[in-house]
Parts: sequence; structure tokens; C-alpha cells
Amino acid sequence: MINTAMLDEAGLVRLEEFLSAEQRPQECMVLDELDGFMTALICTPQEVPEAEWLAEVWGGVAPGFADAAEEQEIVGLIHALRRTIEDELRDSDSFEPMWYVGLDDDDNEVVEPEGWCSGFMRATQLRSEHWDRLFESDEQYMWLAPIIAFSVYQLPESEDDPMLAQLGTDQSLREEFINAIPPAVQDIYRSSR
Repeated sequence: MINTAMLDEAGLVRLEEFLSAEQRPQECMVLDELDGFMTALICTPQEVPEAEWLAEVWGGVAPGFADAAEEQEIVGLIHALRRTIEDELRDSDSFEPMWYVGLDDDDNEVVEPEGWCSGFMRATQLRSEHWDRLFESDEQYMWLAPIIAFSVYQLPESEDDPMLAQLGTDQSLREEFINAIPPAVQDIYRSSR
């Protein structure tokens, strides 16, 4: 049965608590990463079977459900998240990724899109033939560029790239890239329809 429910606040809290619980395997996605992952799945024209994408969500390791009822509940909440994202992309003039918000040294809120972007890029690997076409188009690659940058700039192999290095220290560049992502995702979604 396909879940057509939208994710409400209580469901969102429950899903976040489950994914971030200490007993979850380290490989299991957390909420912002899952949101990015589901967004990219929605933007992928080919349907990816549930068993395939769920294995990626859990990181290939069983997430340790208490019982079958909890598994059904959590998988249902993930489907509701997917439906919520899909409805927003289809029916709204704006898109709001579920980015992690941390605090800086002065207790100011700081958007940290890295987890969301990493989740998005993980989903692109499930149907790379579609995404490779976007990478090969100059215009469409620009839609992906800020997402790619946030997903790789902290990796050791990126430390020699001056622009990527700036993402960790240059707040105005970070904000420029962050602000570019929501409309880019809408463009990616529309191009996949």
C-alpha cells in the first residue's frame, strides 16, 4: 500500500528521534541527510525500488527496530516525508530543504547544509546514468555545483581546491551557495518531469 499521508510535526519529531538514537548504526542517515536523499530520489525520473533505497538509508546495516510494528511506523514516516517533499516541489513556488541548524561560538543559528547535500549526492549514485547527463550539461551542472561543493569540501581530497577551501571559512560564499540550492533543486525537479 502506498502511503499518501503528509508528514506532520509529531511524525517529524518521531522520525528524527528514531534516526538519531544512540542505538542506530553509525551508517544510518540522520534527518537532514534523509531529506536531501529523498529530494534527489524524487528528482530522479526512474523509479528506484523501496528495498534498494531503504538499504541506502540504513547504510546497509539493519537499523535495529524494536519489532515489526516499529519498522512499519518508521518506513511509513519516511514515505510521508517523501510525499511532503514531492508535494512541495510540485505545488509550491519555493522549496525549503530541511537543513541542520547549529550554533556558532556566539550562540547564533548557523545553517549547515553539508548533511543534506551529502544525502542528495548519495541518491544520485543509485541512478547515475540520469545524473551523469546533468553533470555533462553546463547549465544543469551549475544547478548541482553548490550541492556538490557542500558534499565534498570537507573531504581530504578537496583540500587543495581554493574555492572549496573557502566554504569552510567565507560566510558570504557559504550564504551565496546556500541561497542557490533551493531554486536549483526546483530546476532539477522540473527538468526531470
